[in-house]
Amino acid sequence: MILVDVATGSQAWTEPVENGWQVHQHGPLRLWNAVEDALSAWQDAGSPPQSDFGMTVDVDGTQRVWIGTPEGPTWRLPV
Repeated sequence: MILVDVATGSQAWTEPVENGWQVHQHGPLRLWNAVEDALSAWQDAGSPPQSDFGMTVDVDGTQRVWIGTPEGPTWRLPV
């Protein structure tokens, strides 16, 4: 898997190793950490269906993904 944020040049990728996977990250954003945080939030919310997700863009351009309601579990998207 390869993740790239074109705005910052941040990158994350995985490669197989003996007993699993190794993650590499470069750039100012820790993209793999963000994936793990989002997965944990989803699991903590009971693994809801995709239809329970929403996104809000604030007046300052901040983009937030949320589960259930805008007041529920939330995280910012890198911009």
